[in-house]
Amino acid sequence: MKNKETLSINDAMPGMLLAEAVMDDAGRVLVPAATALTESMLQGLVRRNIVELVIESEVDEDPAAALVRRAKIEETLAHRFRKAGDASGTRSLYQAVFDFSLEHQA
Repeated sequence: MKNKETLSINDAMPGMLLAEAVMDDAGRVLVPAATALTESMLQGLVRRNIVELVIESEVDEDPAAALVRRAKIEETLAHRFRKAGDASGTRSLYQAVFDFSLEHQA
């Protein structure tokens, strides 16, 4: 499971993965999301007065908690798709939403 954490730029380390793009005050993207940080990137961001970064990390989830979370997602989607029918497009959409939910919901 992926975890997002906001860190001070002083606590960020090379190799960490950005969960969100880093933008300047004008809204321009300095570093896109899903980029692995390098030492030179961190130095450049400090020079641009960036103070925080949102970092993504992989965490191991307790198997029992994972089963509970999966069941809750299935229950929610069963309710949302209850009148959608069983066409192949519906099944594909259901699976895509299910996979996304597993990946992004804590």
